[in-house]
Amino acid sequence: MKKLIAVAAALVVTSAAAFALDITAGARGNFNIGAGTTLEDAPSSLDYDGNMGAGFGIYGNFGLLELGGGSLGVQPEVNMNFNNGINYSTYGTSISFEDITVDIPVLVTFTYPVMDALSIGGGIGPYLSIPFAFDEVYGGTKYSEYFDIKGSMNFGLAFDVNAAYKLGPGSIVFDARYMMDLTPTKIQLKPKDSDIDWSDPEEVLTRRMLTLGVGYQIKF
Repeated sequence: MKKLIAVAAALVVTSAAAFALDITAGARGNFNIGAGTTLEDAPSSLDYDGNMGAGFGIYGNFGLLELGGGSLGVQPEVNMNFNNGINYSTYGTSISFEDITVDIPVLVTFTYPVMDALSIGGGIGPYLSIPFAFDEVYGGTKYSEYFDIKGSMNFGLAFDVNAAYKLGPGSIVFDARYMMDLTPTKIQLKPKDSDIDWSDPEEVLTRRMLTLGVGYQIKF
């Protein structure tokens, strides 16, 4: 499944590049705010304190069609987000971890020039989210080999609005984005290098977050 998704993503990027009227590449950093994340009804006690986080990423925008004075395009991205602080208790054992997600959106975008130096735009599209954990604590002591965030890849939808102002050879970009997971993150107790499972995978949370970003992009 992972290979199929990777091949499909590569085909999207290759096709977009082949037919692009223009290509823009950029990088962004973002501040994350929990905005509607829900906890699942797992048979365990769980506290969520991931109201704030941060992230960074890179993207390419391929302009495909001039439309109404603006440009319709496709924007694939690769982002890393440090999102969720989680405290989890199961079978009398306390576990806490920080959750990192690698998010790979593919947005359909529209960009409209307001004036020579300023353009505004928006985007919407699906994303693939791959969660993993660091700083695992098991029973008060770190034993990362005993804990696995069940990486079942998550899928979601992203909605973005942005403004770009020309500065130097490129543009500085400000954006606001809402990310909505459609499938929940799961966890499982197991030795990572063993086939023995200590518990069935349990649905933990379904992420919703608002991200405020700033970045810089250059058109080629």
